[in-house]
Amino acid sequence: MAILEFAIFTLHPPNTPTTPAVKTLLGNAQKTLTSASGGHPFTLLTQIESPNTIYLIGSWDSVAAHNSFLASGENQRLLAEAKDVLSVDVMYHAEMNAAVPLGAPVLGVGRHHVKPGMKSGFEECFGRVRGLLRSFTGVWEVAGGWRVDEGGEEKAEKGGEEWLLFTGWESVEQHQEFGKSEEFKGYAEIREFLEGFEVKHAVKYEV
Repeated sequence: MAILEFAIFTLHPPNTPTTPAVKTLLGNAQKTLTSASGGHPFTLLTQIESPNTIYLIGSWDSVAAHNSFLASGENQRLLAEAKDVLSVDVMYHAEMNAAVPLGAPVLGVGRHHVKPGMKSGFEECFGRVRGLLRSFTGVWEVAGGWRVDEGGEEKAEKGGEEWLLFTGWESVEQHQEFGKSEEFKGYAEIREFLEGFEVKHAVKYEV
């Protein structure tokens, strides 16, 4: 099963998503990654709350396959070209339980930091309340998965794990309505297992 790559970039001022150099850079990166991954498509999105934040979502046959690319000359060339344009703030892998709803008009991106020792409890709770969320997303899927990366011993010492959740919405307002609903009161049971969480929204970025 392919593994998801999730990355967050921040554009350096005065660059914006509409800057021609940014479009060229990200377009080249998208093509290079798709080719290097063996044809897995990569998608770029801009965060609605902060448009200079760019998400990259794609997949690889394995973490090892991605790591091999990271050490390659192709990747070093991309990093050199990007040096003055953007910074890579986050990049990791996740094993997803469903396809990310990238066709939705708005993609919800949720990063959930689970308390140490509460992974199984969170999984059980989320499995129980997932339907409350899914009943609001309509035709769009709810896809979640645990962050998986090397350095597991260090993570175990620090405690806690990250659950990445993607939800599809017709609009940000639709997602906000879920937050005001009776169903959300039940869904909010997951907070018992969390040290913190962040939920943002993104739209497809056309290069």
